[in-house]
Amino acid sequence: MTPQEILRQTRQLIEEHAAGDPDNWWYANRFVFARLQLDERKTKTSIKRELFDANKPCHYCGKPFETKYNVHLHRLDQTKGYNKDNCALMHAECHQQCHSESKIKEIAVIEEKEAILVKRSKKHDELSFFYWWDISPSCADSLDKFDMVEFVKNDSGERCIVPPADLKGFLTEDRQTSRSKGPWGVKVLKDHKDELAFEPGTGKTGKYLFLPVIWINEQED
Repeated sequence: MTPQEILRQTRQLIEEHAAGDPDNWWYANRFVFARLQLDERKTKTSIKRELFDANKPCHYCGKPFETKYNVHLHRLDQTKGYNKDNCALMHAECHQQCHSESKIKEIAVIEEKEAILVKRSKKHDELSFFYWWDISPSCADSLDKFDMVEFVKNDSGERCIVPPADLKGFLTEDRQTSRSKGPWGVKVLKDHKDELAFEPGTGKTGKYLFLPVIWINEQED
């Protein structure tokens, strides 16, 4: 079976288990999600322990670790998974700097028919918002090529996933901004932390539109 077929079958089994009850669906979906995450974390913990036992220094700055606290596991090849040969240890701040300097295109193909479009934003010290992403017209035109769009807070590693179909409903012509090439602006406002806020643009609405999201904290990558 392909990963896509496994996902499709898992979703079907959860739906059958829920039998139309949204609470049962939520519990089963969260149960499976949490256990799969736990499996991955166990793998990471084992690799971390091996690298610590080998006295490996920070892969980014070359300095030894004074403590095991706040040390991140980094995948050297971002197209491959977690294994000892593909992982290195970094100080948390070195890990963040490494990713901010990365020149890798922000498109990660999972398999031939499934891909994620990744949009990254650093934290902004503004009065009204924490984070800000721009979606260009060319990016909007290519959304149908992707199965998911992932908005990432580059400083904390928190991320949320939005289906392209949900996103496209907010990308209307009247909400394009007047900035270069007329992108759509997406923010996290300080008083709407659990929602993506879509800028009013140059239209007459003058109000933000909001899309509720769930932020997942996963700093190690």
